[in-house]
Amino acid sequence: MRTSVLALAPLLFVAALQAQTRPAALPPMKALHPLDESYLVWPVAPENKVYSSIDGKHLKQYVEEQSAISRQYRDQGHQFWGRIIGTSADEENAQWMMRKMRQAGLEEVHQQLFDLPPQWMPQSWSVAATSGSQTLKLETAQPTHRSPGTTAEGLDLEAVDVALAGAGDLAGRDLKGKAVFFYSTDYFSRHATISDGAFKRIEDMGAAAIFVTILIPGNMRTQFYPVGSNVPTFSLSYKEGLAMREMIGKARGGSAPRLQVNMDLKMIPNEKTSTVWGTVPGAKYQTAEDETVIVTAHRDGWFEGANDNGTGVATMLGLAEYFAKVPQAQRRRTIIFLGTSGHHDGTAESGTWLAQHKEIFAKTALLINCEHTAANEMVIGNQVITKSNWASTFTWYVGGSRKLEDIVVNAYAAFGVPTQEIPARSPAGEIGRIYQFAPAIQLIDTGLYWHSDRETGEIIPPTGLANTTRAYAKIIVDIGTVALKDLQRP
Repeated sequence: MRTSVLALAPLLFVAALQAQTRPAALPPMKALHPLDESYLVWPVAPENKVYSSIDGKHLKQYVEEQSAISRQYRDQGHQFWGRIIGTSADEENAQWMMRKMRQAGLEEVHQQLFDLPPQWMPQSWSVAATSGSQTLKLETAQPTHRSPGTTAEGLDLEAVDVALAGAGDLAGRDLKGKAVFFYSTDYFSRHATISDGAFKRIEDMGAAAIFVTILIPGNMRTQFYPVGSNVPTFSLSYKEGLAMREMIGKARGGSAPRLQVNMDLKMIPNEKTSTVWGTVPGAKYQTAEDETVIVTAHRDGWFEGANDNGTGVATMLGLAEYFAKVPQAQRRRTIIFLGTSGHHDGTAESGTWLAQHKEIFAKTALLINCEHTAANEMVIGNQVITKSNWASTFTWYVGGSRKLEDIVVNAYAAFGVPTQEIPARSPAGEIGRIYQFAPAIQLIDTGLYWHSDRETGEIIPPTGLANTTRAYAKIIVDIGTVALKDLQRP
């Protein structure tokens, strides 16, 4: 029987419609111009042209040099790597910073050493899952800071999945002696507070190991701060976390996957770290009337630490170079630059020492914390992270008089520094122990790649570095005509 074209018309229409709604896979779009060539440039008003000598590309080179110190330490065979307090990378970074300070023309450049308590240093670790004939190596598993290690024999555990580890997810579950996997949508957290204390809830139910997957697309390693657990605890990438979830799900009703966990952990005694100091003298230097501006940037960082805190150090050095070239008679206040030991190991030796010496801040007109001062704005869409050609929006803090607040807000506006609508009540980061001793400000970015091996120079916009550093320079200049008492908190 012959079928007419008219009878086939509806079928042909449906086929055509399906072809339109399910197009063939297309290759991904590519940038029309390299990102380094397409960054938006904030126009500088004529009255602020003097700050244009602060060059973002020059400052980004400082970020790259610090990242290279981290990579060199990694390439020496360290699985736990970065500019880590107490290590050879820490000392190399301190020496590098002192060279930069001297080259800039700073005076009194020196290193103040501190003895460290025994340092948590995982020597090596491995995590792998098996289910039937399938083996899945979890290459992105990264121990949370101060996580316990394992015995030399390691652990062989049943693996279970508890979704978001909420009360409903955990109800009726037997977690005793098992490796427990859960997932968090708290993109920016690397803390114990993630998912309202999921780590503690899981450990209280008897887990023998804990794994958290932050649902950020990609396959990156992330370093958590201490989460307070007493069992081996790791973070895991989105890709490998979902692969593990799939393995556990497919085995449901049969033999559960087994997880092999090994971590050789040592507490290393007798290590040292340091604060690096340098000074740009003011017009009344070493007199009873001398006042100061103190600029800090912590030196340490996990992985390459390009933003945390390579950018902060670059900003501090940019300010040092700028003001060292200003004639001393035009600098009302002495500027002290501090490359502090940092806080990633939790002891914060520099901050602790400064908190014990409040007299240093008696005549401090302004404390500036340079921390995470430039990174690309990044957006998650269709399971992909896309970088923009503009800097990320900052959390910010200003503590002082209304006059200081106006100077700060106007400087950020002058150089296009993006900030959240409402400033923070107190500053997170390196000056958390000392900010109340003097008028204080900071900008800080903690984006998607914070504390991860993706936090490289590729996400650092030189334009953003320049804008932040120029704004800080303008603030230092603008407070030069304001009396100390008029900058302090009411």
